Amino acid sequence: MIITITILVLISLGFILYKNGTFTKLNFNNQKDSSVVVRDFINMMIPHHNEAVKVSLSIMNDLSITEPKVRILAANIVDTQSFEIAKMKTIYSDYLGGEYTSSTSTESHIMGDYKDIKGDDLAKTYIKDMIKHHKEAIKAAEKYIKLIDKINKQNSKTENGLTITNSHPALDTTYEIAKGIIDSQNKEIELMESLY
Repeated sequence: MIITITILVLISLGFILYKNGTFTKLNFNNQKDSSVVVRDFINMMIPHHNEAVKVSLSIMNDLSITEPKVRILAANIVDTQSFEIAKMKTIYSDYLGGEYTSSTSTESHIMGDYKDIKGDDLAKTYIKDMIKHHKEAIKAAEKYIKLIDKINKQNSKTENGLTITNSHPALDTTYEIAKGIIDSQNKEIELMESLY
């Protein structure tokens, strides 16, 4: 039953992303089932992070790039986003049942093919694409935070001046990951905009 639901969610998610054409237009429609909300967030964020890590690995090791800050930035993106991917996979297996499996249909494909670009041209193209890529993730994380705030508000009650929220560790942990994405990627955008 869980496998069937998971497959249906992934198919629906792929269709929504295909139909809308962008990562940030994803709608978290099923707000009553918080596990579906968490699953949707993880299913779109891991492939998005994977794309950034894959491209950044090649950039950090490309000695034709003369600006060392670009290669250092790429290494930091690999480090930060690989760690966030590991956390999301742990949440998936601990709280959603089963191991996370990749779905290439949810990749944003903002990052280009850099085979024919070298040196400073490569660095500039990477920075331009990564700024767009980060902005997508920030929008999705902001949307997710608003949704979790709404869910938490619906599941809260106040007694004797004390507000009690009926939450779940998967919601709380992914909420913190989303806040971290907003914070770290906004800082990286500032750095990238200062480079070129």
